Amino acid sequence: MTMTFADRADQLCDKLREIEHQAEEGDELFHCAYLLGLLGLHSSIEGDGSEEFDANFDAILHETIEAENLTESDQEYILSLWKAVCENAK
Repeated sequence: MTMTFADRADQLCDKLREIEHQAEEGDELFHCAYLLGLLGLHSSIEGDGSEEFDANFDAILHETIEAENLTESDQEYILSLWKAVCENAK
């Protein structure tokens, strides 16, 4: 059965919350919260397929990061965290 976008967003949020609960630094909490917020905003997009959702969200994430002028280290960490969460949520 193909996963809906909403189901995939929930799955990724669950993984991020696990990481968030184990976070010890403010930066880690910020990066998790950043991704959780964006996922919450985009979880209502209609569609099917986890790979399709990931690709769609990845594009939105890159656009948002660029528009918000995050520091280089925040950008790198958020993108790295996003990649790790996607890989661990399969």
